[in-house]
Amino acid sequence: METPPFLHSRLQVSQPRKAKPPIGFGYILPQAISGERAGFTLVELLIYTGIVGSILVVTTGFLWNIVFGSIKETAYQEVQQNGRFVLLKMTQEIKKASAINSPIPGSSLSTLSLAMASSSLNPTAFDVIGGRLRITQGSSSPYYLTSDLVTVSNIQFSNLSYPATPGAVRVEMTIEYINPEARSEYQAVIDLVSTVSLVPGGAQP
Repeated sequence: METPPFLHSRLQVSQPRKAKPPIGFGYILPQAISGERAGFTLVELLIYTGIVGSILVVTTGFLWNIVFGSIKETAYQEVQQNGRFVLLKMTQEIKKASAINSPIPGSSLSTLSLAMASSSLNPTAFDVIGGRLRITQGSSSPYYLTSDLVTVSNIQFSNLSYPATPGAVRVEMTIEYINPEARSEYQAVIDLVSTVSLVPGGAQP
């Protein structure tokens, strides 16, 4: 039995139409995603270059500060070690001395001569030659007390002795790290001042 013609239109189920999404936010045209990006844009490249450059500048400055500090610390250690050794040696020899040959009481000189009880050490003298402090004992050859990395200047020995006393010597000097190019990382200088009294009868060697 055939279906009447007027029922055909009612029995046909119409397919729903797909709505096109609006062009705007949340919608990308097919043409925009049809290919992959080939590289960075100029703006992105400039941004990345600036970031990398800033990191390099900060890192280089940090490393230079470490190197600079290490060099300066080494220079100060060299100056301080020379200063400590010189004062220790002078103190020992002055305390062992039986008298002060020169300078005379109440005066000052750039050299110091001590009378020693031991003939092998008599006299014991301190002086500066070529910026280096040296000691001469008896007939022995002089030898340097400071290294060739520092220079000694403004040295002065003052005889502070009073009558009826064993005597006393004030020592003043400046020790500076040798820095011919005047570079700031090698600048290290100390001023030393010490007063040492002779021991009655001479201290034991």
